[in-house]
Amino acid sequence: MAAGRTVDQPGRLVHSLHGYFLQPGRTKDTITYLVERPRDGGSFSTRIVRAVQQGETIFMMTTSFAAVDPGPEHQFTMPDVAAPSKAREVDIAARAVPHGASANEFDFPDRSLIEMRTLAAGEGPLRKDDEGRFERMAWVRITEPMPQDPLMQACALTYLSDLSMVTTATSPHRDERESLQMASIDHAMWFHTPVDTHEWMLFDQDTPIARGGHGLARGLFYDEGGTLVASVVQESLMRSRRS
Repeated sequence: MAAGRTVDQPGRLVHSLHGYFLQPGRTKDTITYLVERPRDGGSFSTRIVRAVQQGETIFMMTTSFAAVDPGPEHQFTMPDVAAPSKAREVDIAARAVPHGASANEFDFPDRSLIEMRTLAAGEGPLRKDDEGRFERMAWVRITEPMPQDPLMQACALTYLSDLSMVTTATSPHRDERESLQMASIDHAMWFHTPVDTHEWMLFDQDTPIARGGHGLARGLFYDEGGTLVASVVQESLMRSRRS
């Protein structure tokens, strides 16, 4: 939002971002967002954002905004899956709060603003095909009323994209989770068309590799009509706890 508010050229929509999580954030403390404007060209605007809390940079992001131009089109076909009404509902608030803690400690709202319905059985195991590909899918949407402003909707979709990527990367090793230190390291996203996050979207995720204490997860967002609206990749820390 901070980056988008500095883009004055009409018709330029966010099309990509790449962020790095540098330090843990505190949900009850103020965050100051500092925006640099390295470029405003004929078609693209580039921004660099630093999130500062208590004098420390806890997050950095580069993001690009572009005009929408005509060109050739293609996309993956959306997987043929059960409708949201047939999927299993997930308690988002329970997943977000550490075991033994209260939601009030983190200043979370007293009701869920997000709805997720997973198509994978159980807490988080992935489907595995004959070629060794681990995959999980879930329907997601925002239940809180929000403006249809494309920037606001893109930010809401970015939030949704970070709900389950670490879980996806660690799911093939779920029996080892208690012994792992886990966190998001960096997050990249590409926006292909404006979305309405109040409508159901299929989040198709997979994890191609984990090695060296890092895990990689990828995801594709489809609307209910089958349009691929966004793509995301996240690297997570998933190393054995150090003594």
